[in-house]
Amino acid sequence: LPLYGDGLNRRDWIYVTDNCLGIDFILAHGKPGAVYNLGAGNIRTNREITYAILRLLHKPRALIQRVPDRLGHDRRYALALGKIRRLGWRTSWKFNQALASTVKWYQDNPQWWRPLKTGAYLKYYRAQYIHRHRAGK
Repeated sequence: LPLYGDGLNRRDWIYVTDNCLGIDFILAHGKPGAVYNLGAGNIRTNREITYAILRLLHKPRALIQRVPDRLGHDRRYALALGKIRRLGWRTSWKFNQALASTVKWYQDNPQWWRPLKTGAYLKYYRAQYIHRHRAGK
């Protein structure tokens, strides 16, 4: 399980269903030509997300492999949510509920992700990450 750098990069995590509902909301209520940021206000570090997923799967943190961070990788992406909130949009899903639902979807749909674990994927993974993993040791 690769984790970039120290895992402290921060992101706003939004459930895919909320993202789709937000787009639909904007189409129905937004001003034509206006730009709206969709976010959930769920600011978490990559490390927090990784630990939460491992907890949901009852897996040990020992599965985490540190990968040197990309050069110039942003420590934080932030969205201004005031405009979309003033329009009246809010997420429907709580963070923990959404993450658990996502993990369950992957557990229930191995036909979607299993091909990603073939030799073709591993070849791609090695080409992209192995030199970073070695550099980080």
